[in-house]
Amino acid sequence: MMDKTLRGRDEPYTPAPEQYEYAVSVRFRNSGRSYTFGTNRDDYKLGDRVVVETSQGIELGICQNACIRTRYLQKTKQPSKPVLRLADEEDLRNYDENIEYAKEAFSICEEEIKDLALEMNLLSSEYMLDRSKILFVYQAEHRVDFRELLKRLGAKLHCRIELRQIGERDKAKMVGGIGLCGMECCCARFKTKTDVISINMAKNQLLALNTEKLSGMCGKLMCCLKYEDANYKELTAGLPKMGAHVEYEGEMYRVTSMNVMTNEARLENSESYQVITIDDLREKTIVRKGVAIARKSAGRGQRLGHVAPGVREVREPRAAFSASESEKSRGISAESKDTTHQQNADLKPLRTERRGKSSANTRNAENRSNGNRASSKRSNSNNNNNNNNRRRDNHARRAADTSNPNVTVRSFKSSRTKATEAAKDEKK
Repeated sequence: MMDKTLRGRDEPYTPAPEQYEYAVSVRFRNSGRSYTFGTNRDDYKLGDRVVVETSQGIELGICQNACIRTRYLQKTKQPSKPVLRLADEEDLRNYDENIEYAKEAFSICEEEIKDLALEMNLLSSEYMLDRSKILFVYQAEHRVDFRELLKRLGAKLHCRIELRQIGERDKAKMVGGIGLCGMECCCARFKTKTDVISINMAKNQLLALNTEKLSGMCGKLMCCLKYEDANYKELTAGLPKMGAHVEYEGEMYRVTSMNVMTNEARLENSESYQVITIDDLREKTIVRKGVAIARKSAGRGQRLGHVAPGVREVREPRAAFSASESEKSRGISAESKDTTHQQNADLKPLRTERRGKSSANTRNAENRSNGNRASSKRSNSNNNNNNNNRRRDNHARRAADTSNPNVTVRSFKSSRTKATEAAKDEKK
């Protein structure tokens, strides 16, 4: 393959001064944003093609505005790289040739990636203006070991090679596409930087948390969620949360829906519902915590006491205590029984907690003693066998001792064994 490397210009290179008198905004091909470069000339105009020095090398770009004095710029926008010159015919010819050479290098790199079976998706390739360096942009889910790839590309392209990995958002910005709204993706059309998008922005806008509907072409949350986030935060300030229990006009409701764009909110309980304005929801409702709203299908039994409609009484009234005659004779009154019941009710959570701890300790002790129990069962079975053998021996000795009148001899032998023993005695 022929060597496409160009030699530098004959004019000597002068280092850039620390402070420039003018600044120019320059935009490059396949770039969505502009960069500021410094110069001491004031004849650059909108649309001029200029050769600039960047951190990547020497590149050709298009001026986005005329020269601006640097003293009118903010300190953070002070240029650090210079504009070298206006692009001439040779620069423009090299620029067009680089586009064709980049296509050829792209196909070569794709073949090498396929030959090495690397898990990377090559997106673009671009030569610097002097062809001393080529930049390959790729997308991959994991880190790729491309050391062998660099060796092969260096032997074929004869220039410096840089491989840059980008994410899903940058890929969508480079490739482009049509969003759910039917228009071109914002990142490819006009956005110059990627914003931080979180799921809280969808919650602030009261949207359904459906990942498929909230995701864009890149598979991430859509950038347009941030456009109206500040307005929704302002409109929903001071409102109760969705599903909160509120009191409105003496009745208890649950907030089931809110729409700040139509200025409506819906409140529901087991008996009725109300559609009110957002201002009434903010000013005339009172948030009640710890209140249980009755369901539409009421359970069996009547609600106790006088409560607001739509509210289920949680606590039941205590039973009335009375002292019997025997208790009165022992000095026990109804007031003392009521006090004891109240004390027991106060101590019930503590007792439950202690009971839980004791049961947990008991379970731990049982688990620790499982091994000991298994070994003790084996030893007990051996002891029982020994005891049974001793009992059989004692019975045999008692059966042999027929001279003792207090001994009753009982035989537990089978009839066949008895017949065999009787035959032996006859032979003797």
